[in-house]
Amino acid sequence: MIQLNGIQYRYPGGKWILKGINLFIKDGEYVVVCGASGSGKSTLGYLFNGLIPHFFGGTLKGSVSVNHAYTHEMSVSDLFSDVGLVLQNSDAQLFNSTVENEIAFGLESLGLPGKEIDVRISEISEMVHIENLLDRSPETLSGGEKRLVAIASVLCLNPSVLILDEPYANLDWEGAGRIRDILREIHQRGRSVVVIEQKVGSFMQDTTRCLIMDKGSILFDGEPKQAQGVLYREHLVTHYPKKKRNSHAKESLLTVMDLSHRIGDREILKGISLEIRRGETVAIIGKNGSGKTTLIKHLNGLLEPTEGEVIFRGERIRGKVPSEMATDVGLSFQNPNDQFFKERVMDELLVGPKKLKKEEDSWVEEVLDIFDLHELLNRSPYRLSEGEKKRVAISSILTMRPMLLVLDEPTIGQDGRFKKALVSFLAALEDHGLTTLIVTHDLDFAQATADRWIVLLDGKVVGDGSPQELLSDEELIRMGALPGQDA
Repeated sequence: MIQLNGIQYRYPGGKWILKGINLFIKDGEYVVVCGASGSGKSTLGYLFNGLIPHFFGGTLKGSVSVNHAYTHEMSVSDLFSDVGLVLQNSDAQLFNSTVENEIAFGLESLGLPGKEIDVRISEISEMVHIENLLDRSPETLSGGEKRLVAIASVLCLNPSVLILDEPYANLDWEGAGRIRDILREIHQRGRSVVVIEQKVGSFMQDTTRCLIMDKGSILFDGEPKQAQGVLYREHLVTHYPKKKRNSHAKESLLTVMDLSHRIGDREILKGISLEIRRGETVAIIGKNGSGKTTLIKHLNGLLEPTEGEVIFRGERIRGKVPSEMATDVGLSFQNPNDQFFKERVMDELLVGPKKLKKEEDSWVEEVLDIFDLHELLNRSPYRLSEGEKKRVAISSILTMRPMLLVLDEPTIGQDGRFKKALVSFLAALEDHGLTTLIVTHDLDFAQATADRWIVLLDGKVVGDGSPQELLSDEELIRMGALPGQDA
């Protein structure tokens, strides 16, 4: 069991993030923790396994106990076998040379014999369906594949309490269904499960208790069915306006011709050809590992194709570096931490416009308003919640006003209020003729923003058309390129 009494917490030099939390989680409960971006959900999770106060420091008032032992009197390693935490940022959790070594690391630290370690690796990799990734470096994996590996590395330890911070982020429909089944089974075996999530979905039917946080306090604590009204009121369940049909996109802006990309003997992209027209909003859809992020990294010179070409406004971009393409193609990364290099949010937002000499106070102010960043301007981007980081990362690209805006998983870590605002903002950009390319697993968001979807599977384009046409394509569903109606 986990008990929190009178908890107040603030990170070093920051404001109070948690404000008077009292919480008791019993053995065998399945708890979902919801709340707006920046409401303190992840911070709450860090208390459960001792990362606060032992790793993050800061000021902690009150007490946290796990199985009747106070966490401030124990080390994080002491809590290792009791509380397993899957972090929101998978990259922060993966550091070994191969996936197999990543899973083995925790087991070895528990002093388990080699044969038992091998058995557990085999069992957990089969359960999570990552057997084909065991010899791969985590650095070469897609965001969704990294998420599955991070979950596997904690699951294999069989902790008595399992904490997962946004486990469904980055996952396609198959991976999300798999994790839902695994968590349901773990709970049925009598273990405690705590899921911290922005993405409120059907998995809530499996939970026994719902906590809704607001500005560092617990707003609701009760049965999931009773939480629905609060979830709607707090905009944690999103209903998007119907997408207006875009009819003015005609002129070709970007063309990809027979593009292939290999790493060693592994072919990630296989002869991709497509065209993006000026003023379009296009969504790139596909399962984890289908090549979506690899594809968009070719559009601004981050990667060079093994074969084929990328043409932007009639000109080949081969040999150009991202800084040369910055005014043309702005790419916001899947992991915002890869995008930051300034110590203050305001400096991060202005570094691009200053370098390109495109500072426009009215435009920057509009971006600040839309992304609700005014209170974050003097904070370090590295000390924000993952949802806040994502907003800063997207904004830092938008302040440069690129001709083509590329967003890799923009809704990860975002609450319903922000996602709805982003839909409206992208519609306004489309009205002004800006072209946007969105990589996402969030199909509801993709339908709300894009008239056209491009579907990837195993490094190939297998579908290109309207969402309505593609989602009813029985061949694409049979191939697993898109989910069926019951997914």
